[in-house]
Amino acid sequence: MTSEYERKLIDMQYQMRENNSYLTDYLKDLNSWTDDIKKKEENLKTTANSTSTIKELPPVRNFVVPPRPKKKSKKNNSSTKTSSIRSFDYRAWDKFNVDEACAQIDNEQQEKEDDNNNEEDDGDADEEDEEWQEEVLKKKGEYYKDCGNYHFKQKQYTEAIESYTKAIECNPICPIYFANRAQCQLFEQRYGACEADCTLAIQLDENYLKAYYRRALARVEMEKFDQAREDLQYILAREPSNADAKTKLAEVNKKDEIKRLGRIYPLQDKPIDKRSTKPLKRIEIQEIDTSIISISETTKKKAIIIEEMDTDPKSSESIIPSISSVLPSPSTIITATTPLSVQSKKPTTIEKPPTKSIPIPTAIPTTGFQFKRDWLNLNNQIEQQAIYLKRIPPKSYKTIFSTGIDSSVFSRILLLWSNETTIDEHLLNSMYEIRLTPRFNTQLSFLGSDDKKLLETILQKLENKCSSTDKVQTILRDYKID
Repeated sequence: MTSEYERKLIDMQYQMRENNSYLTDYLKDLNSWTDDIKKKEENLKTTANSTSTIKELPPVRNFVVPPRPKKKSKKNNSSTKTSSIRSFDYRAWDKFNVDEACAQIDNEQQEKEDDNNNEEDDGDADEEDEEWQEEVLKKKGEYYKDCGNYHFKQKQYTEAIESYTKAIECNPICPIYFANRAQCQLFEQRYGACEADCTLAIQLDENYLKAYYRRALARVEMEKFDQAREDLQYILAREPSNADAKTKLAEVNKKDEIKRLGRIYPLQDKPIDKRSTKPLKRIEIQEIDTSIISISETTKKKAIIIEEMDTDPKSSESIIPSISSVLPSPSTIITATTPLSVQSKKPTTIEKPPTKSIPIPTAIPTTGFQFKRDWLNLNNQIEQQAIYLKRIPPKSYKTIFSTGIDSSVFSRILLLWSNETTIDEHLLNSMYEIRLTPRFNTQLSFLGSDDKKLLETILQKLENKCSSTDKVQTILRDYKID
């Protein structure tokens, strides 16, 4: 084993521990789970006559432990006890074999020595016990996987995640358990956890195409289009006839183009032979000076008079006063002219409608649900989100993000931090408290290239301005990206 392989193995184990600690927060208490199973059993008993219900019964709850292998006894059974001879039975003493008695005594002493020196034999027994324990854990993992499959078919994704987690604890080197749990995370809209599970499954089996596809689905939802495209292209390189991957790749390319170029309106779906063959013309939009028109009169219904005018540029100046003298009022007449010299020479500008200002919630969130609701209502407005984030005390981050901070929210917070011109106490406390939330190290390891640049910018500001305090040194150490 090389040092590089050991490092990768340690990193994988560390990620598995982080992932398990994150998922244990979602697991229910054992007593409530038992009550739910009892209720399900009562419902199944009422419908026991239907054959379809019998087929969908969950696996047997009581796991049957395989029998432990019997240890081989190495005692010598050839030794027999000597019958006691009475002292006055001289005939028996004549038949007594002294050599055989001495050999029997030697054998008994040898057996005692063997019993006292059973360390070598215990080593073989320990190996058998380890093999037996590994077999028990593998069978337990398969049992919990069957339970998870049953809950998944019933669309009980939280219970399925719980079962797959127990299967992973029994056999943490099986990629199927991670991939199955990732599918449940995908249905529960936990895209960051889904991506982490798929990554672990791929580390265990590089040819597991289902894990690549599910990770691509999670990355599309998190708008990581470049990484999702890489996963889909890898699938198509291995399976060129995969229709799902082809469809998803086309969807990813379309969404990426919309994100980069803005809204794209598709052309009318007409056959090629029915489309127009005329060349397209560019229409220039030019502004007309309407400063003389009063605002109050423009709201009324206006009559539009279109006058034909001479296109000769020499006579254009003499035409303008004649038109103004003929028209009764400048507020009720709009003239349409063709030459550019008559019209205003102001640059063409398109005024965007003002964005509707969304009120910032005044109540400070106490749970993750309240924070997510308010955060989504702000509709990605940077100024409102920055003000809303500053209203939250940093000490409450650990309670709000008790199940871990979402990757999209974390990326947005990094953007808000990078936009700060000055480093105040609230920013330092926020960075210090967020590092204590669950799965923080996992979030750092899965940051995109843009987010890493933002984080490096923030850390550079901290290091240049106030790197002498212990709190800043702790932040620089924990936020460091390898």
